[in-house]
Amino acid sequence: MDKKLQKYIERYEVIQNTNTHTLVPNGGMSVFINQENACDIVMANKTHVLEPFEAVLLNAYEDTILIQSKHPLNFLAIRFKGAGASFFYEEQMQTLMQSPNEPIFIEKNLSESTIEIYLKNRLSPSQLPFNIMKIIALLDQQGIDYNIDEILAIANIPRKILDKIFNLRTGLTFKAYAGVRESSHENLRTSLERFDN
Repeated sequence: MDKKLQKYIERYEVIQNTNTHTLVPNGGMSVFINQENACDIVMANKTHVLEPFEAVLLNAYEDTILIQSKHPLNFLAIRFKGAGASFFYEEQMQTLMQSPNEPIFIEKNLSESTIEIYLKNRLSPSQLPFNIMKIIALLDQQGIDYNIDEILAIANIPRKILDKIFNLRTGLTFKAYAGVRESSHENLRTSLERFDN
């Protein structure tokens, strides 16, 4: 992955040769790019159809997402860190916050081979008075035992304003985000342990 993008994107997941795949919540948003056959995205007990070659932005904060199809999937999931997606899709954030369980159509004909160029072209600098990704990194590191004084020192703005901006950019409070991230890290560790055995 391009170094410029690593600050905002947790990972790419290529999903192939299976008819179903489950994505555990990671406290961030995701872009799903369907590379082939129509498939269903099941989120919060609602099913959404993703047509061939469509891409959608969706909230992957707290709910598990199931992807399923009658045909083998050929799918790319871009998993953003915390507020990372807001640097690429700022114009979509308000809509996503108002309807967190509804995927937002963003593009047609995106492919795995062109995704990095597409993302670099969409990346826009933050207009925030502080570095939210630095706060996200601290929360990822400290989990639910985060130190609010450290966070406030990084932000250098009043707690009330920071709470509001953090929630607008990530869709979660500090506490909820730290809890989801800790759970996500635990799920990843468990999966890796199973894989090693």
